[in-house]
Amino acid sequence: MYANSSIAELSGGSELPRANEYADAFRSLFERSGICMASLNVELRVQEANEPFLVEFGSPGGGLEGRELFDFLQVQVQSDLRRQLMGLAAGWSERVVARVHAMRFGDQANPAQLTAVSTKVESRAVPSIVVMLQWDDVNEGPAARPGGRLQLTELDARILKGVAMGLSTVNLAAKLYLSRQGVEYHVGTMLRKFKASNRPELVSRAYSIGVLDASSWPPKVTPEFIK
Repeated sequence: MYANSSIAELSGGSELPRANEYADAFRSLFERSGICMASLNVELRVQEANEPFLVEFGSPGGGLEGRELFDFLQVQVQSDLRRQLMGLAAGWSERVVARVHAMRFGDQANPAQLTAVSTKVESRAVPSIVVMLQWDDVNEGPAARPGGRLQLTELDARILKGVAMGLSTVNLAAKLYLSRQGVEYHVGTMLRKFKASNRPELVSRAYSIGVLDASSWPPKVTPEFIK
């Protein structure tokens, strides 16, 4: 299960968890959420990257360890963000939020919000930073093939099938062993991806472009749309 803190709280809410609560919450998100995330050392070099981060930056098999965060970013005033992140590692702040352009697939500079928190806790001698990138336009990322075809992760496909069946957030969370916040995050991502304003419109658009197989019940996502 995800930690109780919501993504909104972690990335910008007024009620800030303590450092160890950040660490627990972001570790859960790191492993299960599908959000693009990486753990950095105090020199701002990648210690560990989750699968979405590896895919976004063109190394699905790994191999990004030791690379500096700024290798993947275009920042107008790099020194300001670097200073903020170093301050975060030193314990001078709890969270850094910044607007950046990230080099997705090696050459595509896409706007995103960067959120970083320290995972330094008393039991750890060496602190680290967890960085999360949330894209402004999810349609421009790995959800789309080079040819332009929209693609979903396995988890998104399962959630979309559940939504098409009329399952509530609570039911989906129980069925998929997610938190309610986790389900809402993935539904929100798909709403933006399909340019839909609500769940019925999401399902309608999914059927209209063939993501959901109109000849199947229960609802089924067409395999070619699953990456």
